[in-house]
Amino acid sequence: MTTAPSEALRLYGTEEEAPAGRTLGAGALTATLEAGKLRWIRYGGVEALRGLAFVVRGAGWETYSPQIENLEIEESGTGFRVGYDGRIESGDGTLAFRADIVAEDEQSLVFTVEMTPETDFRTSRTGFVALHPVEGVAGEPCSITHSDGTVEETGFPDLIMPLQPFFDIAAMRHRVAPGVWLTCRFEGADPWETEDQRNWTDASYKTYYRPLALPFPYTLKAGETLRQTATLGIEGGAPAVAGSAAGDGAVELTLGGETGTHMPEIGLGLAAAERAHFDHGLDLVRALGPEHLVCEFDPRAHDAETLAAYRDLSRALNAEVVLEIVVPCERTVADELAAAAEVAARAGLSPAAIVPEQLRLLSFTLEKIAALGIPDFDEVYGAARAAFPGVRLGGGVFTNFTELNRNCAEPDLFDFLTHSTCAVVHEPDDRSVMETLQTLPDIVASAKAWAGGKPYRIAPSAIGMRANPYGPDVHQNSDNGRHSFNRQDPRHRALLGAAFTLGYAARVAPLGLEALALGAPSGALGMVYRRTEHPQPWFDDLKGPAVMPLYHVVSALAAAKGAAVRTVTSSDATRVLGLAYGEGGGTLLWLANLTPEEQAATVSGIGGGTATIGRLDSGNFADAVTDPAGFAASPGETGDPGRVALAPFAVARIALGA
Repeated sequence: MTTAPSEALRLYGTEEEAPAGRTLGAGALTATLEAGKLRWIRYGGVEALRGLAFVVRGAGWETYSPQIENLEIEESGTGFRVGYDGRIESGDGTLAFRADIVAEDEQSLVFTVEMTPETDFRTSRTGFVALHPVEGVAGEPCSITHSDGTVEETGFPDLIMPLQPFFDIAAMRHRVAPGVWLTCRFEGADPWETEDQRNWTDASYKTYYRPLALPFPYTLKAGETLRQTATLGIEGGAPAVAGSAAGDGAVELTLGGETGTHMPEIGLGLAAAERAHFDHGLDLVRALGPEHLVCEFDPRAHDAETLAAYRDLSRALNAEVVLEIVVPCERTVADELAAAAEVAARAGLSPAAIVPEQLRLLSFTLEKIAALGIPDFDEVYGAARAAFPGVRLGGGVFTNFTELNRNCAEPDLFDFLTHSTCAVVHEPDDRSVMETLQTLPDIVASAKAWAGGKPYRIAPSAIGMRANPYGPDVHQNSDNGRHSFNRQDPRHRALLGAAFTLGYAARVAPLGLEALALGAPSGALGMVYRRTEHPQPWFDDLKGPAVMPLYHVVSALAAAKGAAVRTVTSSDATRVLGLAYGEGGGTLLWLANLTPEEQAATVSGIGGGTATIGRLDSGNFADAVTDPAGFAASPGETGDPGRVALAPFAVARIALGA
């Protein structure tokens, strides 16, 4: 008999301990020290900065975690001091640095780093990074002091800006609460600049060192000591933070009326490399109920047999195929797309839709398409329509919203707009992964601005990275760690993954999507477990079929296609999110605990009485994974829907009457 999974495996999918954080205080100023970084810097309880850190990235943009030694912390109540030595040993070289953080009082903080490479060190970015939160900041004014001392009055972008909103920064001042202003001042060899990290699904604007206009990667010379300083100054009295009206810390959710939108069609993604496993767990995938499959096709690497495998699985699942076609642009695109259509015809595959994308746009670029010297969208999309007459044509990208936002066709050229997302481009810790959900409404609004009224579909998205536009490959993650650029992320197969997935749907479903694809049938992004080249603790010891916890969330979402969505507001959407839609004359209300702590939720707007409440949590994790049909057939127990206790990363399903 398989041993029961540990609590860590149930919650996170890995036994790796998350970095421990320590909250430091200087009067009204607080910050969490975590792995040498300052996170969630607050003044009077209001978030002033999401993070301030000295960040070292490799030549391929991978983020290195330093070895920290000689950590010293002093706190007096009115101030604090932190000092530590950091060291990075990597294939890019060896870098040692000394960090000192001083908060003399509640309105000032100085973070200084002196670094000395022990060998030449190759990096694409090494320096201070400040993360400005989006909520309460987007669209608000700020002042930029440039390196020559001039001051520019400007503002944070509301819609997501494809390129940097601010350049040549020596200091930045913006409001964090009524009557309270924050100034961030930076000192180093080069100026800082700001990018809109919502492009990558991060819930922040990022001010970073150094300008992208300078060459990268670059080399820090061995033995050459460099110094950088980031100084925070706060003006104004500490704001008063309102507490929960419930008086006991419970998250208040309010069920409202219909939004005028409907639940999207749910799909899955297929990678050609998974072809040998397309029939794995077929009955379980069929029961999941996906209505479309997003399938990759690169004519340089894939053939008619690959497309025939897509055809066979689509027929087995009664699901349509959306074919993503790489256009190499090595000869005329008309010839390349005609050849792709011929391969599809030879395979007997008739896609319901196609999404062509020029090969060059699959990789990171700051350039617009006209500067890249490749065929433009008019030529590519025109050739695609000629090669696949009568087939819906999708505009957009196979990768993140970032790439769409930098190069997008005019809406009259396509029938729908599409892109993917992932949650581990930058900060891979658990809290940051959940915080990416905050950005989804901004991504939807910005994408719809590009779509010009055309339907909008989100392509296969998950915590893990489907493809890496910023380097040669995704992180292989053989140690089941929390890393940037993971495809195989352990949290995908844990309760955190289920809560994240429901939170994702809760954020986007009310906004009017035609379709939403989530992960894959099996493998690293899969719904159904199968053995892979990467270890999957506990799952690898199971004797029979199994599913990931998020399987049950995705199955329910698929069954809800077309249902009228109702509003659900949360008093604290960082802790609990809700999704509601009509079903059988009543309403299904779903709640997701986005935290590793137990949460209490109060629900208003439901009328009263009792309801059937089902839960997916640590207590029934093993049953949900190993007996998916039995788990799905058990609707839950009768209870009071007005107050619901949610275990860590739990999902609750509440069936309300008419």
